[in-house]
Amino acid sequence: MKKWIILALTAVYAPVCLGAAPDKNAANSLFAVREEVEGERITIADAIRMALSDSYQIIDAQKTKEIYEEQLAEANSYFYPSLSLDGSYSRALKKGQIIMGSNRIEIGQNNTYTAGLNGSYVLWSGGQIRNTARAARVGAETGFYNLRHVQDLVTQQVVKFCYDIIYAAALIRVQEEYLDIAKQHLDEAQAKYKQGLASNLDVLTQKVKVENIEPLVLQAKKNFELGNLYLRQILNRDPEDNIYLTWTEKDLRLPPTPSLDELYRIAMERRPELKLSKLAVDAAHYNINIAKSGHMPVLALNADYTYNGVTDNGFPQHTQDYYWSSSAGVSLSIPLFEGGKVSSQVAQKELAYEQAVAAYQNKMKNVRIQVKEAWLNLEEARSRIEATKGVVDQARENLNAQMKRYRAGLTSQLEVNDAISNVNDSDLQFVQAVYDGAIALSDLKFAVGAEVELYEKKN
Repeated sequence: MKKWIILALTAVYAPVCLGAAPDKNAANSLFAVREEVEGERITIADAIRMALSDSYQIIDAQKTKEIYEEQLAEANSYFYPSLSLDGSYSRALKKGQIIMGSNRIEIGQNNTYTAGLNGSYVLWSGGQIRNTARAARVGAETGFYNLRHVQDLVTQQVVKFCYDIIYAAALIRVQEEYLDIAKQHLDEAQAKYKQGLASNLDVLTQKVKVENIEPLVLQAKKNFELGNLYLRQILNRDPEDNIYLTWTEKDLRLPPTPSLDELYRIAMERRPELKLSKLAVDAAHYNINIAKSGHMPVLALNADYTYNGVTDNGFPQHTQDYYWSSSAGVSLSIPLFEGGKVSSQVAQKELAYEQAVAAYQNKMKNVRIQVKEAWLNLEEARSRIEATKGVVDQARENLNAQMKRYRAGLTSQLEVNDAISNVNDSDLQFVQAVYDGAIALSDLKFAVGAEVELYEKKN
């Protein structure tokens, strides 16, 4: 199964498919890197590494994980005895007096010293310490899987930004080609007008078409720059940093996916949110036991070794000035009546447990829905890619034929413009299909919980 995950969900960074079209296929050229853009080039893998290292979300999740680990250490400390060293000193500002006739006799000493070593160890607490430690271990696991979940979210977000950029770059090529073709036809219309073979209306109509396309090119270029800006933001880079995404044909491949049932199984095993939801059920179970321990007696072992000293001046130096004492014993605390407090606490924890179980069951259903939705979107996009890939070349062939007919006076300008629009439409449909496939596969990898694992294995 691990082998399947590597092979079938590989290309963490670039889940799209251009199919098996020849190298000269116009569709493939739409996704070429814009080499004219100058600046530091980073790959999708670079972007993911940077985000997983520097993202505030990752840092916050890591600190949360460490807090849970410290809480576990605290819970485990209750399995050990506690020792304390205590001491005190007091000085009488005025001694007590006894009046006997005309005499006043002072009693007590000026200085009193005590020091002692005290220890205690809980022998039995009705399972409170044991279940608290178990709940803390669940908390430590929760911190780990929460970090995994955040890593998946950040990776998915970075991949989405990267494919927004690739999509924007493709749209630039589509609209630039659209503009070039429209300008070429404008030149044809002007040439025919000079020959008296076309009207001035034809020229003006084509000029308007060119002017309408030019804003589309500017919009596509703006989206490309904005995409790189948003990428810098999630990477915690300065907005003015001159870094740009680069990609290769390898980043534009879509491997086959397994059956839906297999995807379900993998998701149940790997999805971090499912792990978190199951851990919440375990924690709720231990919390019930902790609450029930409030009904139980607490048996503890206690011991102390104490120094006591008194003197009028200085520190005690003689045996009559000080003495040592020691004691050992057990203490037993038995709850008799608390007005229903503990029973209410137990009932609350039992209700919380039922909530956690219901949430876990609902989460499993939602994960299956997410997996199926992503799978359906992926298969639909795959079909659209195959359907539109050939149309791109066909639209160009039709345009070439219409241009030849236009030069020969066998067709109208309207039909040529329709052919130009068909080229643009087919390009846009293909680019959209590729982008949708990329997002669908990224969503599928997230849905099965393989995002970060694949990233780590690939790098």
